[in-house]
Amino acid sequence: MRKINDSRLYLYTAAVLTLVALALAPVAYYSILVVEPRVQSYLNMPEQSAEGYRKAYLMLRKPHVFARYENFDAAAEPIKPILRDFDRRTASGEAFIPDDRIYLEILLERRALGSRLTRNTVVFFSLLSLLTWGMFLYERKKNLQAG
Repeated sequence: MRKINDSRLYLYTAAVLTLVALALAPVAYYSILVVEPRVQSYLNMPEQSAEGYRKAYLMLRKPHVFARYENFDAAAEPIKPILRDFDRRTASGEAFIPDDRIYLEILLERRALGSRLTRNTVVFFSLLSLLTWGMFLYERKKNLQAG
């Protein structure tokens, strides 16, 4: 009876899983290590808070992979009109006011949640990849021994 060799299937699956994890990791960690702290520093600027709020909004306006604004859940639906207002104010050069901080913090929280989800997805795909690489090596060894 002929033995089935699945090593190529395991190899391709492991390679794809590894590539997905490697593609998502920089996105997650750039947001966690660079964007979120910078936005927080803009929100905490004591002087010229309007300028800091504008800079924070411009950074938050570029959404994250898993934190895209069209993917907001029902609890975050009320923020969509605020986004349109912020876009209008940014385009026309109007100043942000101290009350806008609440909405900017909500956007930052959403971005942080998306970053954490991306990081967890990287871990998940990495674990699947390790498991699949192990299956590939086992299958390869088994087929070499069978000769």
